[in-house]
Amino acid sequence: MRMHALSPLARAGWRRAGVLVVGVATALAFGEPARAQDASAAAEQNRQDAIEIVKGMARYVGGQTDITLAFDSELEVVTPQMEKLQFNSSGKAQIHRPDEFRVSRTGGYADVELLYDGKSVTVYDKSAKTYASEPMSGSMDSVVDKLRGDLMLDMPAADLMIADSFNALMADVVEAKHIGRGVINGIACEHVAFRNHDTDWQLWVEVGEQPIPCKMVITSKTVGGAPQYTIRFTDWHSGTQFPAGTFAFKPPEGARKVDFSQLADIDEIPAAGAMPNDVKSASGASTTPASGDSK
Repeated sequence: MRMHALSPLARAGWRRAGVLVVGVATALAFGEPARAQDASAAAEQNRQDAIEIVKGMARYVGGQTDITLAFDSELEVVTPQMEKLQFNSSGKAQIHRPDEFRVSRTGGYADVELLYDGKSVTVYDKSAKTYASEPMSGSMDSVVDKLRGDLMLDMPAADLMIADSFNALMADVVEAKHIGRGVINGIACEHVAFRNHDTDWQLWVEVGEQPIPCKMVITSKTVGGAPQYTIRFTDWHSGTQFPAGTFAFKPPEGARKVDFSQLADIDEIPAAGAMPNDVKSASGASTTPASGDSK
């Protein structure tokens, strides 16, 4: 059968079709990497946004010399039967940088006060009318480290208040996300989330010229059931004028001085033996000695 040669017009059409096919193939070949690159850049920008929000909060809070605030906290525990229980406390904090603070916390199982006046630190158990005091000096940051390390006091939200809160919060962070916005106590907040190997934590920071923390949630990933610790801040005021002696401890009549090791259980959860079953808290602590050591 005789084959007819393509006309010039037909040959031009085939060439245009060939160019189109090559163009589509090229777009497909290079489109996926481009989209992946865009997604990676967007994720990195989101990560940086989250970090900048915390940095702005830390800069603002660390620059406030005199602060008063109130807080409500919720501590979850998990029973061996995977039942979650929640224990609630309320309190107030007064901070005078660089070296004075006073924190009170009242819950169903403890009514305690922590004071530091630049010379000594005192923990007062109002229910038992016992107190422990130890000479201590330095900035609020260094004292918080000593209380955690030397006296084994659990202070999960203290990193939000110290002068160098940004570095303390960012230590060991492996993931950071700016989730978006939320509203806490009627206040618009930036919502950020961070992860490290042991915990996930979320933070809500007020939008605007006063980026104070409004809420924090810490999730313990190493404890079965992933219990959470939640704290909400209210009545935040800066520039408070504190009366003389605000941060010095004056033992009430009948109060008895003891060693720190002799203080009754001052945690937010029931004392050892007070619960029908062994439970694990968001800090990894157990309410009964037989089940494990405290964090």
